[in-house]
Amino acid sequence: SPDGNTVYFSSRQDGGFEIYSISLNGGEATRLTNNIGSLYGPELSPNGERVIFANQGNGLWLMRPDGKNPHALTDRDDIDPTWSPDGAMIAFASSRAGDRQLFVMNADGTNIRQVTNLDAMGGRSSFSPDGLRLAFYRGTAGDHNIYVIKTDGTGLVQLTDGGDNLGPSWSPDGNWIAFTSFRDGNNEIWVL
Repeated sequence: SPDGNTVYFSSRQDGGFEIYSISLNGGEATRLTNNIGSLYGPELSPNGERVIFANQGNGLWLMRPDGKNPHALTDRDDIDPTWSPDGAMIAFASSRAGDRQLFVMNADGTNIRQVTNLDAMGGRSSFSPDGLRLAFYRGTAGDHNIYVIKTDGTGLVQLTDGGDNLGPSWSPDGNWIAFTSFRDGNNEIWVL
């Protein structure tokens, strides 16, 4: 959460994958959803007013942080949503145009635009703090690399070469990208 006190996550502790929240001060996790699908990748908006998540095969969904008013934002097999730092846009991965690619859209689900047109795309991406670029991973199994691209689809830059790198995330100051890598034989967190 923006105040750093709450974590939103997906778990199947009660059967199917549901969305939960938990306070960093301890206590029990609170189940926020109830049998609306297989739910993954929740992320609270920067203003703390909405949670976006993927409903497997049923698009991206929004709800309030207390779990009320869950509703579909898209109706395709879209995955791995993430908010832009100002909350105006959402980036996500989708196979809506054939092979999986990265897309961005307005926070209300309008103006969906394809960002990448590359082979062997991953899913998870991360906005730069200025909201102008996305870090993402792509490559074949066991050989993923980290890339950066502008949200208009220009300026593609490959940042790593080898090591099976996944899950990039920008630092708040924009000077670093953290990612996971198997470059030393097991999965560790690295920065560049």
